[in-house]
Amino acid sequence: MNGIVVKNISLNLGAFALHDISFEFDSGETFVILGPSGAGKSVLLETLAGFYHPDAGQIRIGGRDVTTMPPEARRIGFMFQDYALFPHLTVMQNVQFPQRADPSRVREVLARLGLEHLTDRKPVNLSGGEKQRVALARALAADPALFLFDEPLSALDARTRDTLREELKTLLRQLGVPAIYVTHDQAEALVLADRIAVLRDGRLQQTGRPAEVFNAPANEFVANFVGVETMLPAQIMKVSDNFVSMTVGDKTLYALDRGVDRTLRSVLACIRPEDVALSHSPSSDAGARNQFTARVVSVSTLGPLFKIALDAGFPLVAYAAKQLYLDLKLSPGASVTASIDATAIHLIAR
Repeated sequence: MNGIVVKNISLNLGAFALHDISFEFDSGETFVILGPSGAGKSVLLETLAGFYHPDAGQIRIGGRDVTTMPPEARRIGFMFQDYALFPHLTVMQNVQFPQRADPSRVREVLARLGLEHLTDRKPVNLSGGEKQRVALARALAADPALFLFDEPLSALDARTRDTLREELKTLLRQLGVPAIYVTHDQAEALVLADRIAVLRDGRLQQTGRPAEVFNAPANEFVANFVGVETMLPAQIMKVSDNFVSMTVGDKTLYALDRGVDRTLRSVLACIRPEDVALSHSPSSDAGARNQFTARVVSVSTLGPLFKIALDAGFPLVAYAAKQLYLDLKLSPGASVTASIDATAIHLIAR
């Protein structure tokens, strides 16, 4: 495989360890590693870059075994969280350092990123977004076989972060160079990722396409981390006609049978908030198999969306856009109908 292959990597640093990490992805793809602080995301990146040598396992980049190679031999562009720009050097000098890239190559990269007018400035005279572009230009000037990004947008304001995220996505698609991008931000992962891995305490919890990880989390930790707001302890009553019927308290809930283990009785029914539809009254649509009268418990704002906590005989969370919020008068105490399609409910064994 000419992409990236990481096979059974383990590393013991005493206070922290990576355990049997394996994944692979193709050239031109962006692999996003999600995880909370302390999960080992940066240690894993630094191991791939050659700052640590693993105790076991293998790292292959573009068909080359780089497991024991020094960092400078791996052809890796590493973009750090704090950008690591040299304050005493100009933009041009920062982009050329340390690989002493060809000046024509540097000018080409600076022009591509819209930085050619800043070549003589020093980092103190750059905005946060400009510093981010300079750091990206330095990584790009090295003509890398692999990009590594360690939460490079986390220090920026929301508007700049959104703009640069889209620019970075476009650039990576154009370059066709594989990239590994570390973040704890779900939105960032969804925008950038071709594949996603969720890391916890040095162990991979799940890898897959974004839709798979976000809509079919492997366990409760992954579900929590990727934004599944409702996880209901449920008891399976019957599996038939392609549906699973289960009880949640005194309510009955239906989910699509996706090959559920017939011996299971206790499960967590996972429901993403964007999959809960709110309306004034029940729908006649037979596809909406789960409909409940619910009372609004609380309302909070999430940027352009409202997060609605409901009591439907069980706790339930929904998202509502501003117009729906106004139309349904979604203030605490209001009564609404909550509908959840059976295909939107994912079951995890308890």
